[in-house]
Amino acid sequence: MARKKKMSTGKKVGITALAAVIVIGGVAGYATLGKKSTTSNVLNEYLPVDMTTQDLSQMTDSYAFEVAANVQQGLLSRTSSGAPKAGLAKSWSHSKDGLTWTFHLRKGLKWSNGDPLTASDFVYAWQRTVNPKTASQYAYIYSGIKNADAINSGKDKDLSSLGIKAKNKTTLVVTLEHPMPQFQNLMAFPVFFAQDKKFESSLGSKVGTSSSKQVYDGPYKFVGWNGSNKKFKLVPNKNYWNAKAVKNKGVDFQVITDPTAALALYNKGELDQVTLSTPQQIKKYKNSKNFKIYNQSQTDYLEYNQTGKVKGLTNTKIREALNLATDRKSISQSVSEGLDSAATGITPAGLALTSTGGDFAKAAAKATAYAYNIKKAKKLFAEGMKEAGLKKLTLTIEGSSDSTVTKSTLDTLQQSWSELPGLTVKEKLVPFKQRLLDQENHNFDVVLAAWGADYAEPLTFLNMFVTDGANNDGKWSNKQYDTLINNASDKDALSDTKRTADEIKAEKTLYDDSAVNPVFWVNAATLSNSKVKGVQYFSSGASYYFWNAYKK
Repeated sequence: MARKKKMSTGKKVGITALAAVIVIGGVAGYATLGKKSTTSNVLNEYLPVDMTTQDLSQMTDSYAFEVAANVQQGLLSRTSSGAPKAGLAKSWSHSKDGLTWTFHLRKGLKWSNGDPLTASDFVYAWQRTVNPKTASQYAYIYSGIKNADAINSGKDKDLSSLGIKAKNKTTLVVTLEHPMPQFQNLMAFPVFFAQDKKFESSLGSKVGTSSSKQVYDGPYKFVGWNGSNKKFKLVPNKNYWNAKAVKNKGVDFQVITDPTAALALYNKGELDQVTLSTPQQIKKYKNSKNFKIYNQSQTDYLEYNQTGKVKGLTNTKIREALNLATDRKSISQSVSEGLDSAATGITPAGLALTSTGGDFAKAAAKATAYAYNIKKAKKLFAEGMKEAGLKKLTLTIEGSSDSTVTKSTLDTLQQSWSELPGLTVKEKLVPFKQRLLDQENHNFDVVLAAWGADYAEPLTFLNMFVTDGANNDGKWSNKQYDTLINNASDKDALSDTKRTADEIKAEKTLYDDSAVNPVFWVNAATLSNSKVKGVQYFSSGASYYFWNAYKK
């Protein structure tokens, strides 16, 4: 998991891949640990970008989800292996055809302010998110729930027609339009969590804009955030149904955008873990016994503005030439001492398995051939320019200024792309928030974006590029692609063999049309306090559960 789970292209351990979850017995500790981290049972964490919101209908980035997953809880939670387990719902079942799901909530649930939490709070939350007036960037993920698409598109004005009903205070019934293999996983994802209508009704657009403008039903409460400050906390929530299970006294967060400063604070014992964000840091610490690498289910990719506003980018040959002129291997080497992997598709390795048990990305790579070939790129670019009636073209590549890897990536791209005849390449670095806003408004030529998985299935990536999709910032459109994604999501959803075939064909369609440009798959190198045990680190969705962690 960016806006819409889009990631900062900076590196803090977040959404992983390969294993569903890693229980961290201290994500790699280094030698110098100060008194603060050894004497207190409070965890010390950081975010590499500013906190955005705690409005469950509006949050879109991995860091907001990280906080939300600890201060709220869904109908379902996750085991240490990543499998669904009971959350606010004590039990659940589904019909034989997979279309009707019934959830039974625990009795006596409360919000952090004492308000009772009932089944109607889930109905309100889901209706609020799909309501087009809310303009949730994540409403698309409700697709498959009865009438969600019709409501969000404005075709159905009746919010009560959404496929979620409260039979009584503790019983919810959800109706799907078609089977959804990822449905149980989604019930542990913050966009599907309950919301307190009584509390939110007077706040309007201010919901979640500070920690005091939200209430919480999870293991912690969020405190101390005024909407822009750099330090805030998670503190145990006495109204949480299983408050006795919280094994620490809370989590202190601070925003640290400078990776050098973050590492220094870690070595002083003021942070319990740190991501090594530069090649120099990785090289220095890679032989430490506490150095660990996590395969993140994140793809950093280039998206082209194909709205027609940018000359040349609606031409397939020009886009193909840009893809061919992208030296993925050199980029991945330069940003992480070779720990990152050159992408062979939009879906990263380690995220999901095929119907035969192999890695999906490896299988899809047989249908794609992303490669660096500057000679072929020059030829295609000249042909594309002629077709587009252009003699010269200037393209600006935009990226996040608060990322440690963006500048080197853009520099490498600028160097190789500038070899294409008639092309001038410029760089534009803006803060992460601004990059997300520019993507949403299609205010870019080419943008270096990043996406982390919401759930462990290729559709979490492939869904981004359907026609008029909420995450299709480049506005690429292909009917064959739309059909493949629709089939994988609907009629072929319960057939692993057919769904995998659809998804591999979709990857090939992206490649054949040079719709986007996958650059590298992200791995994360970390150090952490070896005295911290029990942090759960997941492969998709929100990245961390902290409440089982403690300092030994």
